[in-house]
Amino acid sequence: AFGGASIVVGLTTYGYNIMKSLGNHMTLVSPSRGFSMELGATIAVLFASSKGWPVSTTHCITGSTAAVGAASGFKSVNWKLLGVCFFGWIITLPCAGVTAGLMLAYVGYAPNLWNNDILYSITF
Repeated sequence: AFGGASIVVGLTTYGYNIMKSLGNHMTLVSPSRGFSMELGATIAVLFASSKGWPVSTTHCITGSTAAVGAASGFKSVNWKLLGVCFFGWIITLPCAGVTAGLMLAYVGYAPNLWNNDILYSITF
């Protein structure tokens, strides 16, 4: 429930800016190019899913956007923006891990009604 709510808040507050960046700033997008981008992302997701690999549709569409842009020339892609996206993907992992660890520590060591002692070990 918290994850879904976080996605809704993220899309509501900043989603439009991300779509605008990918749609207008990374490369030129026309209807036929947009179809090619979506088709490439779909094929990548289906292939990875058939192999049992976890993939992100956001990563797939970003890669497809860069690939379609590069097909019309190497200079038609904003590589700096793609690098910023890549850096954001890398920095997401440690930030999510630290956030999850802090939330677990907060909830796991919180006092409760049944036992007022501090929980010293969490078993999984």
